[in-house]
Amino acid sequence: MLFPACAAFLAAFFSAPALAANHFGGLTASNSIGGTGTYACRTQAQWNQLANDAKSQGFGAIRIMGFDCNALDMASSAAAAAGIQVLAGIYVSGTMASGMTQINNDVQTFRAAYTKYGPGRYMGLTVGNEVNDSAGNIMAKVYDVRGYLGSVGVTTPVSTVHTWVDIRANPALCGADFVGANAHVFFDGGRTSGQAGDFIFKVVVPALKAACPGKRVIITESGWPSRGGKNGIAVPSVADERSAILSLNCASRNDTSVSVFAFEYDDQLWKGNDNERSFGIFGKIQLNGDAFSPC
Repeated sequence: MLFPACAAFLAAFFSAPALAANHFGGLTASNSIGGTGTYACRTQAQWNQLANDAKSQGFGAIRIMGFDCNALDMASSAAAAAGIQVLAGIYVSGTMASGMTQINNDVQTFRAAYTKYGPGRYMGLTVGNEVNDSAGNIMAKVYDVRGYLGSVGVTTPVSTVHTWVDIRANPALCGADFVGANAHVFFDGGRTSGQAGDFIFKVVVPALKAACPGKRVIITESGWPSRGGKNGIAVPSVADERSAILSLNCASRNDTSVSVFAFEYDDQLWKGNDNERSFGIFGKIQLNGDAFSPC
């Protein structure tokens, strides 16, 4: 027979909800500090804070989309200190042809970082983010970069990033080491914030797996804005952003073969409109105990 105090403890223990957990694959971050109307490079101290914030909230990786502002080295240093990984991205402005010199320079920057921080620091390298070029031109350069890096002993998986709709329509974009797809339920329309997770895992992911059989899928950014105009029934607000993050987090728990990167670390006020400026999570949404409440 249990003593009353012991019985009460066991009853409370077994009836308590599961602990909150972060099921995202990582967190996307801009190279610019948040909260400023002009694009301004993060300092090393600010990258350190970002990486520590990410780690403290259970994110295992950060994603960067360009190497400007010395971001690859600073983000890698911060990630190494925090014990998390980096999904590195070479930004391409214009077409692959017009960006060729910059891409090649960035490849050498990545090679140096790989040597400095080690292969385990990088979960992947992406060449381009929604590049305005043909799938053939994009993938020709991706294969060129992958071939070169492989020839010098770099084993990091290489791919590109495009919208999930473009990848579905152009399966050639699936041809590298993994599939990198941006998927923002708010902009697709027809869904509320609470339906974000279902849309990603019941619409987007099946479409990508059908287009790209056998390939690992990384949703390189997905989030919800807190300000700006509505898109049909999709409403931007802090409450809706929290709802979307919770929905995406819980849905991510159910298919661990897919990595979803939450978008994004902080609000970027230099962007073009209030929707785009207000995807920031930190400083706005309480994660552990709120958006990461038990599913």
